[in-house]
Formats: sequence, structure tokens, C-alpha cells
Amino acid sequence: MNIEEYEKMYVLENSYWWFQGRLCMIEAILESCLPELPRPGRVLDVGCGTGLMLKRFAHWKPIGADFSHLALKYSGERGIENLVRADVVHLPFKDNSLDLILALDMMEHVERDDLLIEEFNRVLRPGGFLMATVPAHPNLWSGHDIALHHFRRYTAESLRKVLRHGKFKPLRFTYGICFLHPVIVLFRLLQRLWQRSTGVGNPQPRTHLIPLPKPINALLIAILHFEAFLLRRFDLPMGTSLVVLAQKKQPLAGK
Repeated sequence: MNIEEYEKMYVLENSYWWFQGRLCMIEAILESCLPELPRPGRVLDVGCGTGLMLKRFAHWKPIGADFSHLALKYSGERGIENLVRADVVHLPFKDNSLDLILALDMMEHVERDDLLIEEFNRVLRPGGFLMATVPAHPNLWSGHDIALHHFRRYTAESLRKVLRHGKFKPLRFTYGICFLHPVIVLFRLLQRLWQRSTGVGNPQPRTHLIPLPKPINALLIAILHFEAFLLRRFDLPMGTSLVVLAQKKQPLAGK
């Protein structure tokens, strides 16, 4: 991720519609699917970024792991202490030692997601859970992805494939950011048409975290709160993100 994007994320996370909406959707799925909440055991937020999820789920006493010194610095400024710098494909945890991994918009940052999912399998206990979100639809690739150092956007099938590789069984598999999906698709299309018509490239790719007037930002958060309400019971048919809660398969009896 470009250095300036960490500061932007840190400043916006507590109020910006995308971060707050994603938080609501994740909470809705976890609370509806995992009856042992709010005490799921040992929790790791891998690729924790600037610490929004660590702060929100502080009652779990989660561990935050990130490779970026800057990300960990910003997490520390939120008062979070349980932090570790780590390569996410070589996590500093024992085999079968974690109960829940949060991998929220981080799998796309790793070139070898097959190795990443194998590492998640190693450190999770049998029957442990993986909560993951990833950007959907390769045809939405833009300077936003480049600025965030993404290697890919996922299709539903490519995400299912990597989960199968890691021996994870999806409990919930849905799209997110559903009702705003057409607006985002139109925005990306108009952006491409403008660049082609003007001959302007994108020499300095930046994220699409565009500050909005407070009423519009509040409206978008309300829309995503409604999505979160629906996600407690239903999967959504489209969206700009894929959201999955998966369980590490337990070994067969006698093996």
C-alpha cells in the first residue's frame, strides 16, 4: 500500500461509509453464525492495517499482525497494544493455536494466496473459523487497486478455489456492498471513458476514498446498515466485495 494511503485510512476509518459499512456487515455475519460470541477464544486480525477492527473487537483481546511498521504505528496510536510485525505467509504462531482469523481485505495483497491459505490452515485449530473479505470482479480493476498494491480482484469461483485448497468449508459465502454496486460500476466506467477520451493516463494511482458531504456519507452508511440487517439471514446476489465465513475442516475420526 502506498504510504500516504495509511494516513488516509487512519483519518477516515472512524467515519467513512465504506469502512463503517464493512464493519457492520462483518459483525452481522459473525454474530448470526458463531453462537459462542462475544468470546470466540484466541483471535488474530491478520493484515490489521491501522486498527479499526482491533479497536471494535477489543473485548475479544485480539492480536493484530501486519508487515507494515506504519500500519502498526497507527494501530498503536489507537491504544492497541497486542501487536506483532509478521510476514502473513509465515505467521509467528504455533500449529492449531487460533480460534478465529480475520482477514479483511488483505488476501488480495498477497501474491501467493495459496500459501497464505495454507498458513491460515496451519495456525487455526481444527474447526476454527476464517472471516475474510476480498474485492470482487476483476473487470472493476482500477488505479484504486494499484494504489493499494493489490495482486488481484476475485471472482466467486477463484475465492472458492483458494478456500478448497486450504481445506476450508464455507459457512457463509455472499457478496457485500450490494445496493451501491451499480453506482460503483458506473463510476469506474465513466472514469475509464474520461481517461480514454482525454488521453490522460493514471501516473499516480490513488484510492477512491473520496471525502463526501456528511449527509451523503450518512446515507451510504444507512444503506450498508440495511445490508447488514439482511446479511443476518440472507446472502446477497451481487456486490463489489465478497464476504466469506469459513471453517477449517476437522480430521476424520481415526485419522
